Amino acid sequence: MLDEELRRGAKPFYRPLAGPLAGRLSANAVTGLGFGVGLVCLVCVAAGTNGLALGLWLVNRLLDGLDGEVARLRGEDSELGSYLDITADFALYGGLLVALAVQHPDARLALVVLFFAYYLNGSAFLALSSVLERLKAERGTERGLHFRRSLAEGFETVAYGVLVLLLPQHVPLLSWAFAAMVFVSAGQRLADARRMLR
Repeated sequence: MLDEELRRGAKPFYRPLAGPLAGRLSANAVTGLGFGVGLVCLVCVAAGTNGLALGLWLVNRLLDGLDGEVARLRGEDSELGSYLDITADFALYGGLLVALAVQHPDARLALVVLFFAYYLNGSAFLALSSVLERLKAERGTERGLHFRRSLAEGFETVAYGVLVLLLPQHVPLLSWAFAAMVFVSAGQRLADARRMLR
């Protein structure tokens, strides 16, 4: 819901960090580094070390924002980079739910429903993006895929991760609430597809 505004607002803060990285690492290497940090985060979540997991989650999300800026600084904007970025995101978003299910057996039903919501929303998002690319529709952002606005986007997913790590006693409630938001987002994307492709 807030991704585009936050991305524009974060650019001045990203550039000083992206510059040194761009001199040493490719954008895809930054994506890989972030993914590695994310995997360690998931292990920490499953082990119940939420403080460390929270720090790693935030580092992962920072690197996820920096890889695109590094790509632009190095002139490396590529379809492969966009593909790797979204694949890493989806893997870690789903992996977080699996790790939470290990830590919180009582929340497993809510987490499974949220996982299904992710699946539905992600399918609607990627399918629409693919069709719009084939139709050569204009992208609304500088990002590598066609992103349509919805209630639950990247920022809200990051916030969910922060909240479940800070408030582990509320994981079931937070997961049910976020699942509802993600289902709404899937509905918004299906409505977008119906309007744009009819």
